[in-house]
This record gives sequence, structure tokens and C-alpha cells, in this order.
Amino acid sequence: MPQASNRSATPATASGAAASGAAAPDIATLLQLLRDELDLQERKRYPEGEEESEPKPVVPVAPAVVDGLVQRYGLPPVYRAFLLALGRQGLSLLPGPFQELVIYAAPELERAQVGFRGPRLGDDGFVAPHGWRRTWVVIAFDNGDPYFLDATKTLPDGDSPVWTAMHGTGTWEPRLAASSLAQFLQILRVWARIVVPHYDPQNPDEPLDDAHLRRLTNEIAQIDSAAASHWMI
Repeated sequence: MPQASNRSATPATASGAAASGAAAPDIATLLQLLRDELDLQERKRYPEGEEESEPKPVVPVAPAVVDGLVQRYGLPPVYRAFLLALGRQGLSLLPGPFQELVIYAAPELERAQVGFRGPRLGDDGFVAPHGWRRTWVVIAFDNGDPYFLDATKTLPDGDSPVWTAMHGTGTWEPRLAASSLAQFLQILRVWARIVVPHYDPQNPDEPLDDAHLRRLTNEIAQIDSAAASHWMI
């Protein structure tokens, strides 16, 4: 499956790349479109259960829980709206760029920081060594690689770039995964539509054919050319 690029960027560079829009994106709509695509692919994979495969209702999360996280971590407004729309249960994409991309819901967010901000839940006693910064907040995870926001790099529209870093390299070197959370969700929807249907759990390393690879490359580049290299095979 696709491997992450070694290309790196600085948070300041990505902020400029995503700051062109004046209006805040409708993050709840983008999230619902991603949910719908994942539900569609699930029905295609298991057509025999189509009559019983109604989408699961979103279990709401208390705004006070989300606001507590916003205050603790300095989260941007668009991510707050995302957590409220996501509810109490996260999402996962199988395959992700490496194995399985898990997106954390609000009740899972504090636990997601363990090993980065501190050694145990609720303990911010250290920041993981080798370049991890206290302003980075993990929002998703894929086979050891965190996806995170930088709380100091909120964009003018209230959104934020999404970064990732490869584990096991000796240093946490940030690489741009999306120039905004809105673009991150759009990229994941493309990924779900093109990559997920071709995943074979019996042969997980089988690459995409050339036609689907070109389609993936072109569609992601149209959404976010600055981050496209992360998602390429």
C-alpha cells in the first residue's frame, strides 16, 4: 500500500498554503460525506447484508466535553466543530497509508496523547523526545504514525493544517498530510472511494493498478497539491 514520502515541510509553510479561503469550511458536511462513502464501500464489500446495513446513528458528545479539550489543548474552532459532528465514536479507514487510519473522537483524544505529552493518561509530565512539540495534538493514528494539529498554527478561517510523522526514524520530523482539516477529510473521501475497494486482506501489500493510481494521484493533487506526496505510492 502507499508509503509516506520523506518530503518534509514546516508548519509556517503549510499555514500559508491553506489560508486562501475566507469562509470557514462546513466541516460537518465534509465529515458526513466521508461517512457516506465509507458506508457505501462497506455495503459493496458485503452485499449480502445490504438490507440490514443502515448507517449507525451518531451518538452525540456533550459540548462541555469538547470545550474542555479545546481549553486544555488550545484546539482550533474548525476542529471543535469536527469533534461535535463526529460524536462519541471515531472513524477508521482500512487500509490507511500504512495499515489502518484511525480518527479519534473526543472521548478518545486524551488517551491518544499518551506517549507524546506524557507517560500516562492525564499526565503531561514530558514531551516525547527527538523533536515532538507540546503544541502538537494527535488526532489520528496509522500503524504507529501520528496525525496531529499544531495548536499554534490556526489558520485565519479557524481551520488548521494536519501533519504526520513517521515513527522509528529517530526523530519526529513533521510532514504535511493536508493543508487544512477540511482538505484532510476530502482526501480521505477520495482514498475511501479509490483505495479501500481494492484492499484485499489476504494480500494487503498488493499495489493499485496504474489506472487507479493515476486517478488517486490526480484527485488528491486537485484537492491539495502541497500535501499530495504523502498519499502517493
